[in-house]
Amino acid sequence: MMKESRVKNLDLATLRSFVTIAKTGSMTRAAAGLFMTQSAISMQIKRLEVSLGLTVFERTAKGMVATSTGEQLLGYATKMLDLNDEAVGRLTSVDYEGQLRLGVPSDVLYPHMPDILKQFNRDYPRVQIKLSCTQSKVLKQQFNQGLLDVILTTEKNPEGDGQVIGTQRLIWTGAEDGNAWKQRPLPMGMSKSCAFWPSAIKALDGASVDWVSLVTTDDYTAAEAMTAADLCVCVELGCALITGRVPVDHRGLLPELPDYSIVVYGAENSSTSMVKELVNYLQRGYA
Repeated sequence: MMKESRVKNLDLATLRSFVTIAKTGSMTRAAAGLFMTQSAISMQIKRLEVSLGLTVFERTAKGMVATSTGEQLLGYATKMLDLNDEAVGRLTSVDYEGQLRLGVPSDVLYPHMPDILKQFNRDYPRVQIKLSCTQSKVLKQQFNQGLLDVILTTEKNPEGDGQVIGTQRLIWTGAEDGNAWKQRPLPMGMSKSCAFWPSAIKALDGASVDWVSLVTTDDYTAAEAMTAADLCVCVELGCALITGRVPVDHRGLLPELPDYSIVVYGAENSSTSMVKELVNYLQRGYA
């Protein structure tokens, strides 16, 4: 007689760790984002692999990469977590409604903001988010004028009562397999109104690297297009890279750039409880 196998139940907390590692490529980053220790999250994955009798990750030079089996599990795990979070959000959240005015600079809009807004909308479907996207200094002005409830900014030296929720090193970016970074004068694809422009130019001048500006508009997409076409290089935060541009492996031929902080500001005089909720989502998303 065939022995009946014991039913195995997948632990949602472990699946959340698994999905976060798959997205970040690092146990260290996943642990930080989930407010766990690295040893705890490592133990979860070990138990998961033992339970399934499968290997879900392999370590590579690029970090933790899901195996073919892990990729299959990732699809199921994502659906299970989405359903769990939707159920918990709908059943336990206060029935808030209204509008929140959120401001985000384009340099940190991707890749985190779409997921953050999706999760927030899932948990608070009757709260409308009105999104503004412009430069950090303009967002701070609008926030101080009471025109925005919550803003994110990127600042080299944060000032005021904002909360630093992440720090990123500026990097040189260019087209994949591009050569623009080798040209002299160095073709720069950045608006002079960009918050990172002063740091980039100070670094170039300090290293005696000649440069020329090829972008004359404040539209950030123009710089993206020029950089992706290998007509110039740009300076960005590592967390903000999207398709078409990659970090430049300049092997020391371009100067090092400084760190910038991602800062969140939340108004206390407008829909305070929901503002705090949105701030919490932003903190977790950019941790």
